[in-house]
Amino acid sequence: MSLGMRYRWVVLAGCVLAYATSHLTRWSYTGFAVYISADLHLDKAALGLLGAAFFYPYALAQVPWGRLTDRVGGRYVISLGVVGVAALLGLFATARTLGEAVGWRVGIGVLAACGFVPIAGLLARWFEPPERGVANGVYYGLGGGLGEGAAFLLLPVIGIYFLNRSDLATPDWRGAMIVMAVCIGAIGILCCLLLRSAPEAGLRLAASDPGPQARGVERRDMLSDPILWLLGLYFAAGIVALRLIPGWLTIYAADLYRLQWGYGQEAALTAGGLIGGLYVLGHVAGSPIVGRLSDRLLKHGVNRVAVAAIGLVVSMLGFGLLAGPIPSPWALGGLALVIGVALHAFPLINAAAAERWGVRRAGESLGWINMVGQLAGAVSLSLSGYVGMSFASRSGDPLAEYAGIWYLGAASCAVGALAGWVAHRRMQARPPC
Repeated sequence: MSLGMRYRWVVLAGCVLAYATSHLTRWSYTGFAVYISADLHLDKAALGLLGAAFFYPYALAQVPWGRLTDRVGGRYVISLGVVGVAALLGLFATARTLGEAVGWRVGIGVLAACGFVPIAGLLARWFEPPERGVANGVYYGLGGGLGEGAAFLLLPVIGIYFLNRSDLATPDWRGAMIVMAVCIGAIGILCCLLLRSAPEAGLRLAASDPGPQARGVERRDMLSDPILWLLGLYFAAGIVALRLIPGWLTIYAADLYRLQWGYGQEAALTAGGLIGGLYVLGHVAGSPIVGRLSDRLLKHGVNRVAVAAIGLVVSMLGFGLLAGPIPSPWALGGLALVIGVALHAFPLINAAAAERWGVRRAGESLGWINMVGQLAGAVSLSLSGYVGMSFASRSGDPLAEYAGIWYLGAASCAVGALAGWVAHRRMQARPPC
C-alpha cells in the first residue's frame, strides 16, 4: 500500500478532532445551562429554543456544504468552518439577552454544518467499502465522544472555576466559553495542516466506485430514489432522539440527584455530568464496534441499514425505561451507557449512502438525508421543553416534566426503526443504480 493511502489514518485523526469540535460547539451551552439560564433569565422552554437556534440553520446548511465538498474537497471546507465557529463562540460569550444568544447560535449553526457531511464525504474518498463502517464509527464515536465528554464533564468544571475566581476579567460562564473558543480555533488550524481532500492518486477510489457517473442523470436518479427519503426519515427519527438525550440527560440527572437523592446544587451538577459521561462512553465505544460489526456482516450480505435499525429498537426500550421511576444512581448510569451504544449506530448510513449513490455524490446524498433529520431534530428540541412542562403541570411533580421528553424519544425511535427496516428491504430488492 502506498504512503499516500496509509495517510488515510492521519486524515481520520484530523476528522476525529474536527468532529469533536462540532459536538463541543453544539452542546456548549448545556455544560453551563444552570448559569446561563440564571444569567439570561431562561426557563426550560427557552433553553430548548436556544438549542434549536443552532440546529435549524445547521440543518439547512447540510446540502450546500455537501455539494461544496463534492466539488472542491473537504480539507478547506472543514478547517475554515471550524475556525469560523471558534470566532462566533467568542461572540456568543458576549450575549446579554436571549435574542443576542439566539442570533450568535444561528451563525454558529451555519458554520458548524461543515462537520458531519463534509467529513463523511472526505472519508468516502479515502476508505474503501470494507473499512467505511469502522472509519465512520471511529470519527463519529471518538470525535463525538470527545466533544460531548468535554461539554458534559470539562465545561462544568471550568465554569465552576471561573465562577469562584472573582479576580478574573470575566469571572463567569463567559470566560469559560472564551477559553473553549480559543481551543477550537487551534484545532481548526491543526485540521488545515493534517487533512487532504483525496489520496495522492487523485480520485482513484471515486473512479473505481460503482456509482453512476453522469452528473445530471445521477442527481435525478438519486433524488427520485425512495430509499433516499426513507433514510432521511430514519435520520429524522434518530436525530430527534439524539437531540433529546444530550440536551436533557445531564439536566434531568442533576435534578434527579438534587430532588430525589438530596444532593446540593454543585454536587448535583457534577453528578449529572458524570451520567452524561457514561452516555458518552457508550457513544465512544459503541460506534466503532458497531461499524466494525457492520463491515463484517456486509461480507455476508447483511445490509448496514438493518444494523442501524436494530440500534433504534434498543434505544426505544431505553427511553421507555427513562420515563419510569429510576431506583438508584447505578441504574441511571447503566441505562445511559446502553443508550449511548445503541443510539449511535446511524453513522452506518454514511457508508450506505456512498455505496449506493457513489463517492462523487457522497456529500450531496448524505446532505439531503441529514437535512431532513436535522430539521426534525431542531423542531423536537424546540418543542421538548413545552412537552415536558405540560406533563409537569398535570402531575405537580417537578421531575414528571421529563417523562414527556422521554416518551417523545421512544416514539421517534419506533418510527426510525420502521423506516430503516423498510429501506433495508427495498435496498435488498433494488441494488445500487
